[in-house]
Amino acid sequence: MNEPSCDFVYPDEVEQETQPDNAYREVALQYYRTMNLWADYMIRAESKEVAAWATAYTLGLAICEGVSITDRALMLDISPQALSKAIREFQDELKIPNQSYTYAK
Repeated sequence: MNEPSCDFVYPDEVEQETQPDNAYREVALQYYRTMNLWADYMIRAESKEVAAWATAYTLGLAICEGVSITDRALMLDISPQALSKAIREFQDELKIPNQSYTYAK
């Protein structure tokens, strides 16, 4: 017996007209997009540790609280500008505005 199959459609490809307005769905799709971009960024990164901290600072995770980018960069044995650049790259991928602790373009 043949079972019917359906093609997978990425959430970004779904036409907005077919979807009813649902705030929870919109936030879930944003989260799903963020997690996909995060995984892609981490996999492609040459230094996984720098990429992990760059994404943590970009997302404002609690593990960053109390440690400046300069201090974190010294712990990672890189320059603060290099860490700021990594943060900026991830911000650009997420299409979020410049944060106060990163250098402007």
